[in-house]
Amino acid sequence: MPTISVGSASVKYRITGSGPSLVLVHGVGKGGEAAFGHLVERFAETNSVILPDLSGSEAAQDDGSALTIEGQAREVAAVIDDAGVGPVDLVGFSLGGAVVAATAALYPEKVRRLVPVGGLVQADTYMKNLIGLTLSQKHDPVAFGRVLTATAFSPRYINSLDSLQEVDELGLHLSPSEGRIRQLELLVRTDIRDLLGRVEAKTLVVACNPDAAVPTQHSRELHAGIKDSSYVEFDSGHMVLVEKPDEFVQTVKDFIHKP
Repeated sequence: MPTISVGSASVKYRITGSGPSLVLVHGVGKGGEAAFGHLVERFAETNSVILPDLSGSEAAQDDGSALTIEGQAREVAAVIDDAGVGPVDLVGFSLGGAVVAATAALYPEKVRRLVPVGGLVQADTYMKNLIGLTLSQKHDPVAFGRVLTATAFSPRYINSLDSLQEVDELGLHLSPSEGRIRQLELLVRTDIRDLLGRVEAKTLVVACNPDAAVPTQHSRELHAGIKDSSYVEFDSGHMVLVEKPDEFVQTVKDFIHKP
């Protein structure tokens, strides 16, 4: 797995498959594998898939300072350069949706097509309240995970599980690590309003509805702010990557392979 230095950070990434390059950028969580690992082989049928672990993820290392959207975008751009594959198709989930939009704005020559998924332009009062509630439970991993799973998954998906123990097992993947706390703190500070008008890449904004983590209106704001973007809305909670994996993969493939 290649490792590169970007400022104070040591960033890892892996490449799977062959074909046009597709970079998958994680949001709050353990990293690229935790977010997209179950989908990589399907994308790798037609693409060379690049999966980075940005600062705040468990595989990356840095000086522990506050994360920034611009810093995360710089890491994505550095991975693209190191892999020698630009311009790429760029998909970002949740916080990663804001990161990839910023990457496309700041490094337009590196991005061919852009797909923010459940992303946002700016955190609002609802999200700040929710993240504050989550962080207030950082002393209790079970409670911390329950807050996140309750908002990340739709009621329909949670009710499809057999027991609360299964829900708690999902939550354990979202433990209150130092990096995760920094990622959540970055969500509170997210504001890319000044960057959206600079996005030139052909864009598909993917929204989830109902989304209790990053409510659907945030994806609609991304769509409104990116010129000539397209928009699609899934009947899913925030974790569309888990709730609707087949439909999600096909939608992204159809968009990035469209002439």
